[in-house]
Amino acid sequence: MPMWRNCSEWRVECKDWGDNVRLSEWLSPQLLSRWAALGLLVLLCGAWVLPSSKLYHQSLILLLWLPALLALFLRDFRKLLKQPELVLFIALSAWVMVVLVVKGGQDPLGEAKRPVYVLLSLLGVVLASRGQWSIEMLLRPAALLGGLFALLSVLYFQFASPLPAGSRLIAIGLWDRAIMAAHAVGALAVIGAFLWQKPRSFLWLTLYAVSALGYLTFLGLNQTRGVWLALFMVPLVMAFARPTRLGVLAAITVILLSVLAALLIPEVLMQRGLSYRPELLAGGLRHLLENWTLGFGFNTYEILVPSSGQVFKHPHNMYLDVAIRLGVPGLLLFALLWGSVAWRAWQNRAEPLGRALLALWVFSSIALLTDGIGLWLKPNADWLITWLPVALSMVLAARRPASDGVSLQASKGI
Repeated sequence: MPMWRNCSEWRVECKDWGDNVRLSEWLSPQLLSRWAALGLLVLLCGAWVLPSSKLYHQSLILLLWLPALLALFLRDFRKLLKQPELVLFIALSAWVMVVLVVKGGQDPLGEAKRPVYVLLSLLGVVLASRGQWSIEMLLRPAALLGGLFALLSVLYFQFASPLPAGSRLIAIGLWDRAIMAAHAVGALAVIGAFLWQKPRSFLWLTLYAVSALGYLTFLGLNQTRGVWLALFMVPLVMAFARPTRLGVLAAITVILLSVLAALLIPEVLMQRGLSYRPELLAGGLRHLLENWTLGFGFNTYEILVPSSGQVFKHPHNMYLDVAIRLGVPGLLLFALLWGSVAWRAWQNRAEPLGRALLALWVFSSIALLTDGIGLWLKPNADWLITWLPVALSMVLAARRPASDGVSLQASKGI
Protein backbone atom coordinates (compact mmCIF):
# COMPACT_ATOMS: atom_id res chain seq x y z
CA MET A 1 0.00 0.00 0.00
CA PRO A 2 1.27 3.54 -0.68
CA MET A 3 3.02 4.87 2.38
CA TRP A 4 1.08 8.11 2.68
CA ARG A 5 -2.48 6.79 2.56
CA ASN A 6 -4.55 7.79 5.60
CA CYS A 7 -1.59 9.65 7.07
CA SER A 8 -1.82 12.84 9.09
CA GLU A 9 -1.61 16.23 7.41
CA TRP A 10 1.75 17.80 6.81
CA ARG A 11 2.32 21.41 7.82
CA VAL A 12 4.61 23.93 6.24
CA GLU A 13 6.03 26.57 8.53
CA CYS A 14 5.68 29.87 6.64
CA LYS A 15 7.53 32.45 8.71
CA ASP A 16 7.02 35.21 6.16
CA TRP A 17 3.26 34.80 6.46
CA GLY A 18 3.38 34.42 10.23
CA ASP A 19 1.04 31.47 10.18
CA ASN A 20 0.86 27.73 9.62
CA VAL A 21 -0.45 26.60 6.24
CA ARG A 22 -1.79 23.10 5.83
CA LEU A 23 -0.17 21.62 2.75
CA SER A 24 -3.07 19.23 2.26
CA GLU A 25 -5.47 22.17 1.95
CA TRP A 26 -3.99 23.14 -1.40
CA LEU A 27 -1.82 20.25 -2.55
CA SER A 28 -2.25 16.76 -1.14
CA PRO A 29 0.08 13.80 -1.73
CA GLN A 30 -2.79 11.92 -3.37
CA LEU A 31 -3.35 14.80 -5.78
CA LEU A 32 0.35 14.87 -6.67
CA SER A 33 0.33 11.12 -7.30
CA ARG A 34 -2.69 11.28 -9.59
CA TRP A 35 -1.17 14.27 -11.33
CA ALA A 36 2.06 12.37 -11.97
CA ALA A 37 0.09 9.29 -13.09
CA LEU A 38 -1.28 11.34 -15.98
CA GLY A 39 2.27 12.37 -16.80
CA LEU A 40 3.43 8.75 -16.83
CA LEU A 41 0.70 7.84 -19.31
CA VAL A 42 1.77 10.77 -21.48
CA LEU A 43 5.37 9.57 -21.35
CA LEU A 44 4.37 6.08 -22.46
CA CYS A 45 1.55 6.80 -24.91
CA GLY A 46 1.43 10.52 -25.64
CA ALA A 47 3.76 10.24 -28.62
CA TRP A 48 1.10 8.26 -30.50
CA VAL A 49 -1.42 11.12 -30.51
CA LEU A 50 0.34 14.44 -29.85
CA PRO A 51 1.08 16.46 -33.00
CA SER A 52 4.59 17.68 -32.18
CA SER A 53 7.62 16.91 -30.02
CA LYS A 54 7.34 20.37 -28.50
CA LEU A 55 3.83 19.65 -27.22
CA TYR A 56 4.99 16.22 -25.98
CA HIS A 57 7.79 17.82 -23.96
CA GLN A 58 5.51 20.57 -22.64
CA SER A 59 2.98 17.97 -21.53
CA LEU A 60 5.71 16.11 -19.63
CA ILE A 61 6.79 19.34 -17.94
CA LEU A 62 3.26 20.09 -16.80
CA LEU A 63 2.05 16.59 -15.94
CA LEU A 64 5.16 14.69 -14.79
CA TRP A 65 8.03 17.00 -13.90
CA LEU A 66 6.07 19.69 -12.06
CA PRO A 67 4.34 17.34 -9.57
CA ALA A 68 7.66 15.56 -9.02
CA LEU A 69 9.31 18.88 -8.20
CA LEU A 70 6.52 19.81 -5.78
CA ALA A 71 6.69 16.39 -4.12
CA LEU A 72 10.29 17.06 -3.12
CA PHE A 73 8.93 19.48 -0.50
CA LEU A 74 7.31 16.53 1.27
CA ARG A 75 9.58 14.84 3.75
CA ASP A 76 7.74 11.54 3.38
CA PHE A 77 8.39 11.47 -0.35
CA ARG A 78 12.06 12.32 0.15
CA LYS A 79 12.38 9.34 2.48
CA LEU A 80 11.47 7.08 -0.42
CA LEU A 81 14.50 8.30 -2.36
CA LYS A 82 17.19 6.91 -0.06
CA GLN A 83 18.23 4.19 -2.47
CA PRO A 84 21.37 3.22 -4.41
CA GLU A 85 19.79 3.86 -7.82
CA LEU A 86 19.35 7.55 -7.07
CA VAL A 87 22.83 7.88 -5.56
CA LEU A 88 24.38 6.31 -8.66
CA PHE A 89 22.30 8.49 -10.96
CA ILE A 90 23.42 11.62 -9.13
CA ALA A 91 27.05 10.47 -9.33
CA LEU A 92 26.67 9.89 -13.08
CA SER A 93 25.02 13.29 -13.50
CA ALA A 94 27.82 14.96 -11.55
CA TRP A 95 30.37 13.39 -13.89
CA VAL A 96 28.34 14.63 -16.86
CA MET A 97 28.63 18.16 -15.45
CA VAL A 98 32.39 17.76 -15.00
CA VAL A 99 32.80 16.62 -18.60
CA LEU A 100 30.53 19.40 -19.82
CA VAL A 101 32.56 22.04 -17.98
CA VAL A 102 35.89 20.72 -19.28
CA LYS A 103 34.89 19.68 -22.79
CA GLY A 104 31.89 21.88 -23.47
CA GLY A 105 29.27 21.22 -26.11
CA GLN A 106 27.19 22.78 -28.83
CA ASP A 107 24.57 24.01 -26.34
CA PRO A 108 26.12 23.76 -22.85
CA LEU A 109 23.15 25.22 -20.99
CA GLY A 110 20.63 23.00 -22.75
CA GLU A 111 22.78 19.92 -22.29
CA ALA A 112 23.28 20.70 -18.60
CA LYS A 113 19.51 20.61 -18.16
CA ARG A 114 19.08 17.09 -19.49
CA PRO A 115 20.14 15.24 -16.31
CA VAL A 116 17.63 17.42 -14.47
CA TYR A 117 14.90 16.41 -16.93
CA VAL A 118 15.77 12.76 -16.43
CA LEU A 119 15.84 13.13 -12.64
CA LEU A 120 12.40 14.73 -12.57
CA SER A 121 11.09 11.95 -14.82
CA LEU A 122 12.46 9.28 -12.49
CA LEU A 123 10.94 11.00 -9.48
CA GLY A 124 7.67 11.46 -11.36
CA VAL A 125 7.35 7.73 -12.00
CA VAL A 126 8.05 6.98 -8.32
CA LEU A 127 5.46 9.59 -7.33
CA ALA A 128 2.87 8.14 -9.72
CA SER A 129 3.32 4.72 -8.11
CA ARG A 130 2.45 5.99 -4.61
CA GLY A 131 -1.15 6.98 -5.21
CA GLN A 132 -4.49 5.26 -5.56
CA TRP A 133 -3.30 3.27 -8.57
CA SER A 134 -0.29 0.98 -8.38
CA ILE A 135 2.38 1.21 -11.04
CA GLU A 136 1.12 -2.10 -12.45
CA MET A 137 -2.36 -0.61 -12.86
CA LEU A 138 -0.83 2.26 -14.85
CA LEU A 139 1.47 0.15 -17.00
CA ARG A 140 -1.17 -2.38 -18.08
CA PRO A 141 -3.47 0.08 -19.90
CA ALA A 142 -0.42 1.80 -21.39
CA ALA A 143 0.74 -1.54 -22.79
CA LEU A 144 -2.76 -2.33 -24.06
CA LEU A 145 -2.98 1.04 -25.82
CA GLY A 146 0.51 0.55 -27.22
CA GLY A 147 -0.56 -2.59 -29.05
CA LEU A 148 -3.69 -0.95 -30.43
CA PHE A 149 -1.74 2.04 -31.70
CA ALA A 150 0.87 -0.32 -33.15
CA LEU A 151 -1.89 -2.01 -35.15
CA LEU A 152 -3.17 1.38 -36.31
CA SER A 153 0.38 2.17 -37.42
CA VAL A 154 0.48 -1.03 -39.47
CA LEU A 155 -2.86 -0.26 -41.12
CA TYR A 156 -1.86 3.33 -41.87
CA PHE A 157 1.49 2.21 -43.26
CA GLN A 158 -0.12 -0.38 -45.52
CA PHE A 159 -3.01 1.67 -46.88
CA ALA A 160 -2.40 5.41 -46.40
CA SER A 161 1.29 6.12 -45.84
CA PRO A 162 3.02 8.43 -48.33
CA LEU A 163 6.27 6.50 -47.87
CA PRO A 164 7.47 4.52 -50.90
CA ALA A 165 6.93 0.79 -51.16
CA GLY A 166 9.60 -1.23 -49.38
CA SER A 167 10.14 1.35 -46.62
CA ARG A 168 10.52 0.09 -43.08
CA LEU A 169 7.47 0.44 -40.87
CA ILE A 170 7.38 3.41 -38.50
CA ALA A 171 4.81 4.42 -35.90
CA ILE A 172 2.11 7.00 -36.31
CA GLY A 173 2.70 10.14 -34.29
CA LEU A 174 6.14 11.20 -33.11
CA TRP A 175 7.98 7.85 -33.21
CA ASP A 176 8.79 8.27 -36.88
CA ARG A 177 12.17 6.52 -36.99
CA ALA A 178 12.15 2.78 -37.56
CA ILE A 179 14.70 1.76 -34.93
CA MET A 180 13.47 4.04 -32.15
CA ALA A 181 9.84 3.11 -32.86
CA ALA A 182 10.77 -0.57 -32.55
CA HIS A 183 12.49 0.13 -29.23
CA ALA A 184 9.42 1.81 -27.75
CA VAL A 185 6.92 -0.69 -29.14
CA GLY A 186 9.09 -3.60 -28.05
CA ALA A 187 9.40 -2.18 -24.53
CA LEU A 188 5.63 -1.78 -24.19
CA ALA A 189 5.12 -5.30 -25.56
CA VAL A 190 7.51 -6.79 -22.99
CA ILE A 191 5.87 -4.88 -20.14
CA GLY A 192 2.42 -5.96 -21.25
CA ALA A 193 3.45 -9.61 -21.59
CA PHE A 194 4.87 -9.86 -18.07
CA LEU A 195 2.16 -7.81 -16.35
CA TRP A 196 -0.67 -9.57 -18.19
CA GLN A 197 -3.68 -10.59 -16.13
CA LYS A 198 -6.44 -12.96 -17.14
CA PRO A 199 -9.25 -10.78 -18.56
CA ARG A 200 -12.58 -10.85 -16.77
CA SER A 201 -14.75 -10.64 -19.88
CA PHE A 202 -14.75 -11.58 -23.54
CA LEU A 203 -14.49 -7.90 -24.50
CA TRP A 204 -11.23 -7.45 -22.61
CA LEU A 205 -9.91 -10.73 -24.00
CA THR A 206 -10.64 -9.45 -27.51
CA LEU A 207 -8.86 -6.15 -26.82
CA TYR A 208 -5.81 -8.00 -25.48
CA ALA A 209 -5.77 -10.27 -28.53
CA VAL A 210 -5.99 -7.31 -30.92
CA SER A 211 -3.24 -5.53 -28.97
CA ALA A 212 -0.99 -8.60 -29.15
CA LEU A 213 -1.65 -8.83 -32.89
CA GLY A 214 -0.63 -5.20 -33.21
CA TYR A 215 2.66 -5.81 -31.45
CA LEU A 216 3.47 -8.91 -33.50
CA THR A 217 2.71 -7.33 -36.86
CA PHE A 218 4.43 -4.04 -36.07
CA LEU A 219 7.64 -5.60 -34.75
CA GLY A 220 7.72 -8.05 -37.64
CA LEU A 221 7.17 -5.51 -40.42
CA ASN A 222 9.48 -2.96 -38.79
CA GLN A 223 12.44 -5.26 -39.56
CA THR A 224 14.73 -4.03 -36.78
CA ARG A 225 16.90 -7.09 -36.27
CA GLY A 226 18.45 -5.83 -33.05
CA VAL A 227 14.97 -5.74 -31.54
CA TRP A 228 14.29 -9.23 -32.89
CA LEU A 229 17.43 -10.46 -31.15
CA ALA A 230 16.42 -8.72 -27.93
CA LEU A 231 12.94 -10.24 -28.05
CA PHE A 232 14.49 -13.66 -28.74
CA MET A 233 16.64 -13.42 -25.61
CA VAL A 234 13.90 -12.29 -23.22
CA PRO A 235 12.05 -15.64 -22.83
CA LEU A 236 15.34 -17.53 -22.64
CA VAL A 237 16.62 -15.41 -19.76
CA MET A 238 13.26 -15.39 -18.00
CA ALA A 239 12.97 -19.17 -18.24
CA PHE A 240 16.30 -19.36 -16.43
CA ALA A 241 15.48 -16.63 -13.90
CA ARG A 242 12.16 -18.11 -12.83
CA PRO A 243 11.57 -21.56 -14.34
CA THR A 244 7.91 -22.36 -14.88
CA ARG A 245 6.18 -24.74 -17.26
CA LEU A 246 4.80 -21.82 -19.28
CA GLY A 247 8.14 -20.01 -19.31
CA VAL A 248 10.08 -23.04 -20.51
CA LEU A 249 7.44 -23.70 -23.17
CA ALA A 250 7.71 -20.08 -24.35
CA ALA A 251 11.50 -20.35 -24.57
CA ILE A 252 11.34 -23.59 -26.57
CA THR A 253 8.71 -22.11 -28.88
CA VAL A 254 10.84 -19.03 -29.56
CA ILE A 255 13.87 -21.19 -30.36
CA LEU A 256 11.89 -23.39 -32.75
CA LEU A 257 10.30 -20.41 -34.51
CA SER A 258 13.69 -18.73 -34.87
CA VAL A 259 15.25 -21.84 -36.40
CA LEU A 260 12.27 -22.18 -38.74
CA ALA A 261 12.61 -18.53 -39.83
CA ALA A 262 16.34 -18.95 -40.45
CA LEU A 263 15.66 -21.96 -42.67
CA LEU A 264 12.68 -20.62 -44.61
CA ILE A 265 13.39 -16.88 -44.95
CA PRO A 266 17.14 -16.35 -44.43
CA GLU A 267 17.09 -13.42 -46.87
CA VAL A 268 14.91 -11.42 -44.46
CA LEU A 269 17.42 -11.90 -41.67
CA MET A 270 20.48 -11.08 -43.78
CA GLN A 271 19.18 -8.68 -46.43
CA ARG A 272 21.08 -5.70 -44.96
CA GLY A 273 24.11 -7.69 -43.88
CA LEU A 274 25.68 -6.43 -40.65
CA SER A 275 24.73 -2.80 -41.42
CA TYR A 276 28.34 -1.63 -40.90
CA ARG A 277 28.23 -2.53 -37.20
CA PRO A 278 31.82 -3.95 -37.11
CA GLU A 279 33.19 -0.82 -38.84
CA LEU A 280 31.22 1.44 -36.51
CA LEU A 281 32.52 -0.47 -33.50
CA ALA A 282 36.12 -0.14 -34.69
CA GLY A 283 35.70 3.56 -35.45
CA GLY A 284 34.05 4.20 -32.11
CA LEU A 285 36.86 2.44 -30.24
CA ARG A 286 39.40 4.64 -32.03
CA HIS A 287 37.54 7.73 -30.82
CA LEU A 288 37.45 6.31 -27.30
CA LEU A 289 41.20 5.69 -27.24
CA GLU A 290 41.83 9.28 -28.31
CA ASN A 291 40.41 10.54 -25.01
CA TRP A 292 39.42 7.76 -22.67
CA THR A 293 39.39 9.86 -19.49
CA LEU A 294 36.92 12.66 -20.23
CA GLY A 295 35.67 11.72 -23.67
CA PHE A 296 34.39 14.16 -26.28
CA GLY A 297 31.69 15.64 -24.10
CA PHE A 298 28.60 16.76 -25.98
CA ASN A 299 30.55 17.85 -29.03
CA THR A 300 29.75 16.28 -32.38
CA TYR A 301 31.92 13.40 -33.55
CA GLU A 302 31.79 11.36 -36.73
CA ILE A 303 32.65 7.80 -37.70
CA LEU A 304 33.67 7.16 -41.30
CA VAL A 305 32.94 3.77 -42.86
CA PRO A 306 35.70 3.40 -45.49
CA SER A 307 33.99 0.63 -47.44
CA SER A 308 30.98 2.80 -48.27
CA GLY A 309 32.19 6.35 -47.65
CA GLN A 310 29.26 6.95 -45.31
CA VAL A 311 29.66 9.04 -42.18
CA PHE A 312 27.75 8.23 -38.98
CA LYS A 313 27.21 10.48 -35.96
CA HIS A 314 27.14 7.61 -33.48
CA PRO A 315 28.29 3.97 -33.38
CA HIS A 316 24.78 2.46 -33.04
CA ASN A 317 25.93 1.17 -29.64
CA MET A 318 24.79 3.21 -26.66
CA TYR A 319 27.43 1.87 -24.30
CA LEU A 320 30.19 2.85 -26.69
CA ASP A 321 28.57 6.24 -27.25
CA VAL A 322 28.52 6.83 -23.48
CA ALA A 323 32.21 5.93 -23.30
CA ILE A 324 33.09 8.19 -26.24
CA ARG A 325 31.24 11.15 -24.74
CA LEU A 326 31.95 10.65 -21.02
CA GLY A 327 35.13 8.58 -21.04
CA VAL A 328 35.70 5.29 -19.27
CA PRO A 329 34.73 6.75 -15.84
CA GLY A 330 31.35 7.76 -17.24
CA LEU A 331 30.83 4.32 -18.73
CA LEU A 332 31.70 2.68 -15.41
CA LEU A 333 29.24 4.89 -13.54
CA PHE A 334 26.49 4.05 -16.00
CA ALA A 335 27.39 0.35 -15.76
CA LEU A 336 26.98 0.53 -11.97
CA LEU A 337 23.59 2.21 -12.35
CA TRP A 338 22.45 -0.27 -15.01
CA GLY A 339 23.75 -3.16 -12.93
CA SER A 340 21.83 -1.94 -9.89
CA VAL A 341 18.65 -2.09 -11.97
CA ALA A 342 19.40 -5.71 -12.90
CA TRP A 343 20.12 -6.56 -9.26
CA ARG A 344 16.86 -4.95 -8.11
CA ALA A 345 14.88 -6.80 -10.77
CA TRP A 346 16.53 -10.12 -9.91
CA GLN A 347 15.85 -9.67 -6.19
CA ASN A 348 12.17 -8.98 -6.92
CA ARG A 349 11.59 -11.52 -9.68
CA ALA A 350 9.01 -13.32 -7.53
CA GLU A 351 6.54 -10.47 -8.07
CA PRO A 352 5.07 -9.33 -11.40
CA LEU A 353 6.74 -5.92 -11.49
CA GLY A 354 10.12 -7.47 -10.74
CA ARG A 355 9.71 -9.96 -13.59
CA ALA A 356 8.53 -7.23 -15.94
CA LEU A 357 11.53 -5.10 -15.02
CA LEU A 358 13.96 -7.99 -15.49
CA ALA A 359 12.48 -8.77 -18.91
CA LEU A 360 12.57 -5.08 -19.87
CA TRP A 361 16.19 -4.84 -18.70
CA VAL A 362 17.20 -7.82 -20.85
CA PHE A 363 15.36 -6.41 -23.87
CA SER A 364 16.82 -2.94 -23.36
CA SER A 365 20.38 -4.13 -22.76
CA ILE A 366 20.52 -6.02 -26.06
CA ALA A 367 18.63 -3.40 -28.06
CA LEU A 368 21.00 -0.67 -26.84
CA LEU A 369 23.99 -2.84 -27.70
CA THR A 370 23.01 -3.18 -31.35
CA ASP A 371 21.01 -0.02 -32.09
CA GLY A 372 21.47 2.42 -29.20
CA ILE A 373 21.85 6.06 -30.19
CA GLY A 374 22.57 8.01 -27.01
CA LEU A 375 21.77 8.39 -23.33
CA TRP A 376 21.34 12.12 -22.75
CA LEU A 377 18.64 12.96 -25.27
CA LYS A 378 15.41 14.87 -24.88
CA PRO A 379 12.38 12.67 -24.09
CA ASN A 380 11.88 10.29 -26.99
CA ALA A 381 11.11 6.67 -27.78
CA ASP A 382 14.46 5.45 -26.44
CA TRP A 383 13.59 6.70 -22.96
CA LEU A 384 11.43 3.57 -22.65
CA ILE A 385 14.56 1.41 -22.82
CA THR A 386 17.01 3.71 -21.03
CA TRP A 387 15.34 5.61 -18.21
CA LEU A 388 12.08 3.70 -17.73
CA PRO A 389 13.94 0.61 -16.39
CA VAL A 390 15.78 2.85 -13.91
CA ALA A 391 12.49 4.44 -12.84
CA LEU A 392 10.81 1.06 -12.29
CA SER A 393 13.81 -0.07 -10.27
CA MET A 394 13.37 3.00 -8.07
CA VAL A 395 9.68 2.12 -7.66
CA LEU A 396 10.65 -1.32 -6.38
CA ALA A 397 13.24 0.23 -4.06
CA ALA A 398 10.64 2.64 -2.69
CA ARG A 399 8.38 -0.29 -1.80
CA ARG A 400 10.96 -1.87 0.47
CA PRO A 401 10.44 0.41 3.50
CA ALA A 402 6.76 -0.52 3.52
CA SER A 403 7.65 -4.21 3.73
CA ASP A 404 10.12 -3.43 6.51
CA GLY A 405 7.38 -1.96 8.66
CA VAL A 406 8.34 1.67 8.37
CA SER A 407 5.32 3.87 9.03
CA LEU A 408 4.98 7.46 7.92
CA GLN A 409 1.59 8.08 9.40
CA ALA A 410 2.83 10.22 12.25
CA SER A 411 5.37 12.26 10.33
CA LYS A 412 4.96 16.01 10.04
CA GLY A 413 6.85 18.90 8.51
CA ILE A 414 8.99 19.22 5.44
